[in-house]
Amino acid sequence: MPKENKYDGLNWLSEEGKSHLIYLDSLVDNNNIEEVFTLKENSDFSTTLHQILTKKYDKDPKSLNEAQLNLFLCMHLENSGQSCSILSCLQEWFPQQLNKFVNSLREINAFKCADIIEKAINILPKDGSWFFESSDQNSEEMMAKFDSEFSDYPDGNMNDLYRKYAETYKAKILR
Repeated sequence: MPKENKYDGLNWLSEEGKSHLIYLDSLVDNNNIEEVFTLKENSDFSTTLHQILTKKYDKDPKSLNEAQLNLFLCMHLENSGQSCSILSCLQEWFPQQLNKFVNSLREINAFKCADIIEKAINILPKDGSWFFESSDQNSEEMMAKFDSEFSDYPDGNMNDLYRKYAETYKAKILR
C-alpha cells in the first residue's frame, strides 16, 4: 500500500514542489546525510540536515559529535529566535547546553550572533531559575533587544553559514 502523501491537501503547491518535499522527507526518514550534501539549495540542505540531526539527538542526546552538535545548537537557536524567543532555546529546550551555544556560533563563523547570545546568557539567573522569575523591566528590555538583534542575523544568511561549516567538516558531519 503506498504511503499517504501528506502534501496532497496543499493545492497551492505544484506537483513538482510536492515531489521535492517527499524527496527531502525520504532523506530524513533514511538518515541519508550523504545525499543531503548533494542538495543545491542551502535552505533545503539546512532544513533537511537539521531534521536528521534532531532525529539523532532525540534518540540519544549523546550521539551527536562536536561538529554535529555545533550545527544542531545553532539551528535550534535560530528556530527559537524565529518562532518565539532565544530564551526558549536557552532556558527551556537545551538549558543543559547553555555553555556551548556561544562557542557553537563562533565555530560556524557567526561571531556577531555569538556576542549577542553571550550577552543574553550573562543576564540569565546564575542558579538556572526561570528568567522572568527574577527579571526587572530593564533586563526584560535587554533580553528583547538581544532577541531582536540575533534574529536580524548580523553575520548574514544562517543557511549559508551552516552549509559552509558542514562542507568544511563534512567527514565529521557524515558520522
